[in-house]
Amino acid sequence: MIPLDQPTDATAPTHDIDLVATLLLGEPARPPLRGRISLGTPLVRRLTAAQATEGDEDWLDFLESQSGQYDYLLLSLVCSFRPSVDGSPFADAGIGIRLEAPGEPVARQPIAWALLPKKRALPVASAAHLTLTARLMFVEAGVEYTPDPNGREELFVVGMGERDSDPEWRFTATAGTPLVGDETLALIVRVPAGVPAQAPLPLTQGRLVRYG
Repeated sequence: MIPLDQPTDATAPTHDIDLVATLLLGEPARPPLRGRISLGTPLVRRLTAAQATEGDEDWLDFLESQSGQYDYLLLSLVCSFRPSVDGSPFADAGIGIRLEAPGEPVARQPIAWALLPKKRALPVASAAHLTLTARLMFVEAGVEYTPDPNGREELFVVGMGERDSDPEWRFTATAGTPLVGDETLALIVRVPAGVPAQAPLPLTQGRLVRYG
């Protein structure tokens, strides 16, 4: 549980997430997958109306006109996708957060005012070739990609659920960007002034590429 009205401790331990396998017709039940995804301790910081607009001046006057009615908070967390021993990578993953103010009516529930990132796309590579670079006593190998001439892109992450209480991010691995390592996620939360709000630990799901 993440209390949004209290300071958080950045030194607290990370939280490992168990993934429950999706059952397919005719397949036996499989145990939860452990040790592949972890969440760092979420950090919460109060924002001014100007900070909450993210530089979008069109919203500044509106937020300042409601300064006594709402508070704005920045909720930030890091999700770590870990490689497996057998080499099976993630094909896709989803991370959702439910914002809530227990006991308050629907009109006074917290909402996600903005998501970061909202979208991140990567150019499609139409060709690739191996390069070798000699530096002193070492030879470094790399892969250079030629961008697709049609300007096509592949979505790596997309956020959805702005102005709602259950925002989420969806990740999709691409040919050139495997889903592994740390990903920083953040959202600006709008909370009615004086209302204690909270967010249960994020809901996480993932799907692995299966070989054979």
